[in-house]
Amino acid sequence: MTVNRATFAEINLDSFRHNLHSIKSLIGPNVGTMAIIKADAYGHGAVQCARTAIKEQVDYIGVGIIQEGIQLRENGITSPILILGGIYPNEIEDLIKYNLSTSLSSSVIANAISKKAAQVNKSVGVHIKIDTGMGRLGVQPEAFLSLLNSAISYKNLKIEGVFTHLSSADEEDPETTHHQISIFSNVLKKLYTTNFYKMISKNDRILFHSANTAGLLRFSEGRFDLVRPGISLFGSFPSATTASAFDVLAKENKITQLRPVMNWKTKIIQIQTLRKGVPVSYGGRYVTKNESARIATIPVGYADGLSRCLSNNMELLVKETRVKQVGTICMDMCLIDITNLPDVTMGEEVVIFGSQGKGHIKVEELATRAGTIPYEILCGIGKRVPRIYIS
Repeated sequence: MTVNRATFAEINLDSFRHNLHSIKSLIGPNVGTMAIIKADAYGHGAVQCARTAIKEQVDYIGVGIIQEGIQLRENGITSPILILGGIYPNEIEDLIKYNLSTSLSSSVIANAISKKAAQVNKSVGVHIKIDTGMGRLGVQPEAFLSLLNSAISYKNLKIEGVFTHLSSADEEDPETTHHQISIFSNVLKKLYTTNFYKMISKNDRILFHSANTAGLLRFSEGRFDLVRPGISLFGSFPSATTASAFDVLAKENKITQLRPVMNWKTKIIQIQTLRKGVPVSYGGRYVTKNESARIATIPVGYADGLSRCLSNNMELLVKETRVKQVGTICMDMCLIDITNLPDVTMGEEVVIFGSQGKGHIKVEELATRAGTIPYEILCGIGKRVPRIYIS
């Protein structure tokens, strides 16, 4: 008999679907969508989220590394998949075998892919990446045309797209993003002074894209042919500035708010009544403050992704009421103070973030308290936390 763990992440695929619909409604019918499903769909489960996205007719699935693309292919996903992080030479055979497309920033890799593809009479899709200011992956703008011409010369490469990545679209100051979009646009203009039309005749439509979640919400001029929503599909935003931008667009377009897709839950495993002045958990960093303090143990800790830096610095929901986490968060467990909830018993549901009746705790709150971003909280929830899918 399979017994589900008391600590689990509840994934609402209807909410995921709603968020995708909202994003597609905002960008309009003439702009395509690449659903970013990297990092196990930001901790939500790549296969299930990819299947849902495909049913909603996204144009591409975006992943970070080749292993993520292979996982999707082995689970029956046949839609176009782009490996955003590029590949190494020893991964080319799998790239071809699993019919994956890759980011391309180097003529050396382009040559290696073409040679391998020629050996099996296949063509491989590539999206040439231009570094417009991220300083990470990509070819420098002045070297783009050289790489483009090299790629055109390889008959076993199919140029599917040209793209860049915006480094600061979620920041309040838009100057950096405007500058990046300007660089990208100017490079694209130069294409029409080259043999670009020959490339068009060799291939199907070539997609130009730059906009992540913050980019597509705040900089409509950066949407081009395709947008790449990631965190927004899961009901979260990169920053308060981005959330405000969505609120404005939602009001203008009469679109409802995005919905959090994950509820992280657990259950109380033990309750103790302790006198005032008793230190609890490792290091005794919390001391009970009330006579007859009721301290509950819950089976979730930093091995599950609940950061130790949140010790004595977070709240959870019990019976729709916020309660404080107390003491040092352990590997497998942590403690909460339920003194003000005398009716709570062993087995009571506890929500780490998400909703419980009228109570709500956003993942953004945990991220702020931990000094990080929602991405890290969501991606950090470990594999031993089962994902339970509901619709």
